[in-house]
Order: sequence, then C-alpha cells, then structure tokens
Amino acid sequence: MKLLWLEIVKLRYQKRTWVGLIGLAVIPIIVAIAIYLSDGPGSGGPTALPFIAAALRNGIIVPILSLFGLAPFLLPLAASMVGAFTIAGEWETGTLKTILGRPVRRGSLLAAKWGVALLYLFAALLLVFVVAVLSGLVAFGIEDLATPFFTYTVATALWLSFLSYLLALAVVAGVVSLAVLFSTITGSSLTAAVMALVLVIVVQILLSFSYFDFLQPYVFTSYFTMWADLFQEPVVWGQIVRGLICTTAWSAGLTGAAWWRFRRRDILI
Repeated sequence: MKLLWLEIVKLRYQKRTWVGLIGLAVIPIIVAIAIYLSDGPGSGGPTALPFIAAALRNGIIVPILSLFGLAPFLLPLAASMVGAFTIAGEWETGTLKTILGRPVRRGSLLAAKWGVALLYLFAALLLVFVVAVLSGLVAFGIEDLATPFFTYTVATALWLSFLSYLLALAVVAGVVSLAVLFSTITGSSLTAAVMALVLVIVVQILLSFSYFDFLQPYVFTSYFTMWADLFQEPVVWGQIVRGLICTTAWSAGLTGAAWWRFRRRDILI
C-alpha cells in the first residue's frame, strides 16, 4: 500500500500527468461544439446506434459520443503511454537502480505501478465524463433520452454512460498490461509505447478482415466498443460478459509475463 501511495504522489507531480488529463478533457468540448455546429447526423459511425440520430440535440448524448471518439485510438494511445512509463520511464531517468537498491520486492513495485496506471486512466475517464456532461448541459441542456424504440430517464442514461466508461477502462487494461510488458523489455518508454500501440493497431486491422473472424472472441481488442451493447434493447449482456472474461485473461497473462521478465532483468546493464 505504501508503494502504491508513493507512485500516486510521484504521478501527481509529473507534468505529463496534467498534460494528458487536459488533452483528454478537451475531447468532449470539441464533440459538443461539433454537434452544436452540425446540421444533423452524418453517415455511418456512432449513428448506427438507434438513439443517437434521434438525440443529437440532447446534451445527454455528449458523453456517449465522446467515448466513441476515444475508444478506437486515443484511449489505447493513453494506455500505451502510461503503461510504457512504468518501468522504462524509471530506467530512462536513472531512478530504477535507486528504487531497487532498497528492500523493495520487484513484484510489489510492478503491481503498484500497474495499479497507478489504471488509476490514472480511471481519473482521466472520470474527468472526460464530467466534462462531457457539463458540455452537453451548457450546449443543449439535458433531458430524457427518447427514441422511437425506447426511452431512458436522465438518471438511467447517465448511469449507463458512466458504466460504459468503466467497461472501456476494463478493456483498455489489456493495453496497459501489454505496454508494461514492453516496458520491462526495453529501456525506452517511447519505444515501449510505440510497440504496444502498433501491435494493438495491427491486430485491429487484421481483425477487420473476415478471414480472421474466428479470432475475434479471443482477442481483447475486439471488445474496445463492447460498452455500446449497454444501449441496445435488450442489453447484450452475453457479449459484455465474454469481453470482460477475455480482457481479464489477457491482462492477467500479460502482467504475469511482465512480472516474470522484470524479476530477471539485470538493472546494472
């Protein structure tokens, strides 16, 4: 617990922490402005959900569209960066030898850094959610989400939106674990982040081809937008449960591999 608190304090005083939070917080503001200036829904994209085209002048939709903008690329990018800095960042600054020179178990240190990386992403998504709600309220006002198919009260719509952000965080934990693994292999946080992000993108591209459809249930990147199933009627709980099981298994496996690699890393090289 002490290690976790120390990592939180360190993260608090790093400039990149606040730059990342501010950068992500701008997204819902841009989304709200874009909706406000638009004449109506475009073709494809998130309007495939049954309620979005019917609710583009309702501020309750801004958190959902903001998450649509984050989920495919920006959120994995943020996860790659924060995960890559866990070990490789300490190596770059020369502090890893100092930290491990103390009576600190490497497994505990890695677990603390992984936990702080997820806490950071949780804080970032919570900030995006709050800014999105406020942006929607200012731009359009917030009212019940009514469509030809179903109606959500404001409270229900906000709860489902918040739950969507939590599901997005759960899936992106796999990206964090992947970046942490690369962070234990290389001494460059940039290299680790790029490797993780490129691998995620390559897998997404491969899964876009029908030939690789059989792999989709077993790869966590297939579930980046599984949170959208919360807004189907009825809710597709089976897909959500499968996604959580898949991403948990991948995250545990990748973190375990990172722990195995970090235990054997020679910090004197």
